[in-house]
Amino acid sequence: MQYFTFHGDTLSRVALGCDHFGETIDASVSWQNLDRFVQAGGTIIDVAHRYGQTGNDTPSKSERTIGGWMKDRGCREKIFLVTKGGHPDFDDPHLSRLDKGAVGRDIQGSLDDLQVDRVDLWYFHRDDESIPADELVDLANELVLDKGYSRYLGASNWKASRIEQANTWAKAHGRQPFAMSEIQASLAHCTPGQWGDDTLVCMNDREMDWYSRHDLPVMCFSPQAKGLFSKKISGGQLSQKAAMRFDTPQNRALIPLVKQLAEKLDVPPAAIVTSYLLCFAHPTLIPIIGASKTSQLEDTLSHIDLRLDQEDLQLLADARAKSQHLRQ
Repeated sequence: MQYFTFHGDTLSRVALGCDHFGETIDASVSWQNLDRFVQAGGTIIDVAHRYGQTGNDTPSKSERTIGGWMKDRGCREKIFLVTKGGHPDFDDPHLSRLDKGAVGRDIQGSLDDLQVDRVDLWYFHRDDESIPADELVDLANELVLDKGYSRYLGASNWKASRIEQANTWAKAHGRQPFAMSEIQASLAHCTPGQWGDDTLVCMNDREMDWYSRHDLPVMCFSPQAKGLFSKKISGGQLSQKAAMRFDTPQNRALIPLVKQLAEKLDVPPAAIVTSYLLCFAHPTLIPIIGASKTSQLEDTLSHIDLRLDQEDLQLLADARAKSQHLRQ
């Protein structure tokens, strides 16, 4: 397992994503995945109050699953615990919930469901660009940090320009700035339009340039492009959603090179795709790995220390840059 230093803490370079834990992924498999991740040296557990909810202000099945696991294993101090709040309305993704009441209920609900007094990193799960960034910084400091509910703040699915506004205000006014971001990023290309959710933010050249200049760590969801490379190379079938999001001419153009490198290094395609992100040092990119089965998690963890050499990394970077100009 690779590690990096975050404000004095030593954290794993990969996180375990816990969406659907306790929901479509039953508790027993969820616990097995959590155990295996920690055994492999993983430290970052990523969840959200919205994961496993049935509506606004209802319990999070995913957070409750993690809370029960941590209590049973007595491992809270070994975990860098990440959660999120302030997700838009359950039925309308364009109806903002970034008000004092909703954010306060979400953070308290997370603490209750996780059975903890404090998390390590709390994210705004979405942005609302109609609200000035400084107001949201003040809101999070008041409701989360000042009450000791989290050690750090983060921005999930915020554009880099908005993070810059927020952090400039925070530093000038004695508030804690956002210490980390979480957006979609992988070797594959994707856009919010392809995802079918314009409240998301996907990594692109403009965003990457900002993160590189400011060296802000980024947690990357869907880092393996929902199994695009693994399934296309093995002859497997992508889900309808995965195909909509990632099965494009741009990404299909990358498959032969991923296959070539996987065969050359005798590793699964997933290892190549994950290693691509792990090779970035500035900014630090943290793949959020996930699996519905422990065997799938094992496939990723079995080669988690793979480091592509500079030549192979450059081949991927050049192929990715070339492919992005292909038409849909």
